[in-house]
Amino acid sequence: MIDFILAGLSAGLFAFLTLFIVSFITLGVITGIVHLVVVFYRSLFGDKSRAYQEQTA
Repeated sequence: MIDFILAGLSAGLFAFLTLFIVSFITLGVITGIVHLVVVFYRSLFGDKSRAYQEQTA
């Protein structure tokens, strides 16, 4: 009986840690894609916010 409990706990812990790591990888990929899109957008259309700050200063 204890063997089944330990097997269930270890399987649950393994699944939790795997999903935890995968979620961090997914968040990293999403933030990387967003960062690339922002850099690409600014290189195409120029950084309007910085130019606006220089005008108002």
